[in-house]
Amino acid sequence: MTAPKLYLDDRHDESPALNGRDQLHNAVCLRRSAVLAYHELTSEEVAYQYALSHRQFENHLRLASGIMGPAEPQEPLVISFDDGHISQYELALPLLQKYSRRAIFFVIAGRIGQRKDFMTWNHLKELIALGHRVESHGWSHVFLTSASDSELREEVRGSKEVIQDRLGVPVRALSAPHGRWDRRVAQACERAGYRELYTSNPWISRRNAELEVLGRLVAVQSMDATHLLHWLTMGSVDAGLQRAKQNLKDSVRHMLGDRLYYRMWSRFSKWSGPEDYAPPEGRPAD
Repeated sequence: MTAPKLYLDDRHDESPALNGRDQLHNAVCLRRSAVLAYHELTSEEVAYQYALSHRQFENHLRLASGIMGPAEPQEPLVISFDDGHISQYELALPLLQKYSRRAIFFVIAGRIGQRKDFMTWNHLKELIALGHRVESHGWSHVFLTSASDSELREEVRGSKEVIQDRLGVPVRALSAPHGRWDRRVAQACERAGYRELYTSNPWISRRNAELEVLGRLVAVQSMDATHLLHWLTMGSVDAGLQRAKQNLKDSVRHMLGDRLYYRMWSRFSKWSGPEDYAPPEGRPAD
């Protein structure tokens, strides 16, 4: 299936895709919604594949605005961010305000206010005041599937309690670090009082009495607005192929194990930061 041709660039401000919201909404057939997951935004090109330019992010927001009809019952695109990187406040927030979009910010509680490249608690308070959600991304970003029972409890419950205490708002969702989760992780989230667990598999959607497991589409540099629209509108054959690719990826990840897969991911994504899978010091008290 060939993706519809859209002009979603600052050089094409007069295109119907940008200024004809109803035209674009009526011209496409949306087959699915998506929760988008972003990590860092940049003002210049970088090697790290999960760091998108602020222009690319703005093009995604233009698309989201264009496909929303006046009586849309549910937003087809939900914006979310992982980690709590400072670029989310400095670069993403002004664009979210420009397009009147609200987002979910999943933050690593142990890094807030502790690293200069991460947001502070005052930044997060401002996000909440503007109508955005702040939720948990764990305490230290370790693999929850590899954590001991006590470490898992501290990562899940401890981060939730710290965010609630510092911000004065309920925390009801957790984004699994590295997208890794299993039944034990889900049960720990349920016991801690979470209602939503987000993963990096965009095809997952499971619900029981207390907890809903939701998938997200992770944004990378190769995903421009046209590719994103294609994902939202592709037919059953293309969707089946994408599901098969995701299942194969999950199988390989399971066979390799957390550490080896993480090292391979770091190489291919050009990540040069610290390794996250080892439990650090400074965890919240049990």
